[in-house]
Amino acid sequence: MKKILYIFKELFFMVRKYKIYFLAPIFIILTLLAILCFYLGPTAVITFIYAGI
Repeated sequence: MKKILYIFKELFFMVRKYKIYFLAPIFIILTLLAILCFYLGPTAVITFIYAGI
């Protein structure tokens, strides 16, 4: 758990330091997709990806 928090902290500082604020929504969406895939399983998420939703 400490590693995950460390990664989020580093991403946050990278976005602030280099002023790449346009990447923040991409990081948020990828994080939510990863959490969704972890809890629901990959088969539930793959159907939405292939459907283009």
